[in-house]
Amino acid sequence: MKALVLGAHLDDSVIALGGILRKMANAGCDVNVVCFGHSDEDFADIADKETAAERITAQAVAAHKILGVKSFECFHYPDYAVQENRETYRLCIESIRKYEPDIVFGHSWNEYFQHRAMARLSCDSWWQAAWSCSADLGPPWFARSLYHFEVIQSLSEPSDIVDISETFEAKMAAWRCFQSSSDIVEPKSEDEKSSRRNYGSTMGSLTEQLETRARYYGSLIGVRYAEALKRSDFLPRAVHDIKLL
Repeated sequence: MKALVLGAHLDDSVIALGGILRKMANAGCDVNVVCFGHSDEDFADIADKETAAERITAQAVAAHKILGVKSFECFHYPDYAVQENRETYRLCIESIRKYEPDIVFGHSWNEYFQHRAMARLSCDSWWQAAWSCSADLGPPWFARSLYHFEVIQSLSEPSDIVDISETFEAKMAAWRCFQSSSDIVEPKSEDEKSSRRNYGSTMGSLTEQLETRARYYGSLIGVRYAEALKRSDFLPRAVHDIKLL
């Protein structure tokens, strides 16, 4: 089996699917990840602005090696340029045809604009990659299913919850590669502290969130850790064998 992740940013696949990707790799699946944004906005200190993209890209390469990803590539768009357009759409179609996945993983609809853009790109390119068109992007390919994943906002009514108890530690080891992203930067001034209180930010560290989320999903299926997916109904599932319902 082959899988392809279409991600907005360098760390999205680790946050959302790290345990699933390592579990698939352990099972002998070919796991491939492509992303668009190269984390040029991932700096909390102005002195780090010019080196952010190169630094986080190197961290992402190391993280995906831990997860057993066969191929990891980034198209090096500025983070805020991850949007729906002809170029990004063609890159998604080309990626599906290049890697010939059985399963495509894409963002969910209920997050901020870059992730929403990737949700639409994933669905539409999944559909159009199978058409006899755009021959310069490779021969047509149809993946049998597409699943949405969550990064920030929880999925609404997930269709599948995957046990990652045996691969959770690998996920967290991959996440620790993103040293600058592992925790929210502490506010440095009273004004910033006040602003966070007014905004209602009680998120704590993302590291803690990842464990809490995995424990919650695990509790729903009686295991220690799990990750959630929602099977896309953008295209109907063809059923030829009634036993597969």
